[in-house]
Amino acid sequence: MTDSIITSTKRTIVARLMPGEDILASMEDLARKYDVRGGQLQLIGAVARAHLGYFDRESGKYIDFSVDEDLEVVSCMGNISRLADGTVVVHAHMVVADRTGRTYGGHLLKGSEVSVTIEIVITEFHDEIRRAVDEPTGLNLLKL
Repeated sequence: MTDSIITSTKRTIVARLMPGEDILASMEDLARKYDVRGGQLQLIGAVARAHLGYFDRESGKYIDFSVDEDLEVVSCMGNISRLADGTVVVHAHMVVADRTGRTYGGHLLKGSEVSVTIEIVITEFHDEIRRAVDEPTGLNLLKL
């Protein structure tokens, strides 16, 4: 059975990140600053370093990798939610491209650094979105 929730949008937050900022940490800061309890996000821009991950189901761990060069963010989308204790969770996946068009993608991890700019649009929901530990995977998954 599919869990779901019906909500509506509350407001839209538009932000620009500056060179050197960590994308994931900055989005968590934005969510705290504006008290976003649930929302959707998307961003574009350029990075000097992409730190991404892939969840390996067999080991139950993220396998991470970095691409340390100037890259265009061709797509990044995700959501903002909260744990039961109020901790902000930004869950985003990002695809970046190098100068030849080769792409790399995965789960956005801390350590992805802005090179020129990152432009973020957060669409906040009226309702809070929660996450809780899923026993089979050990991951904090949506709890609707």
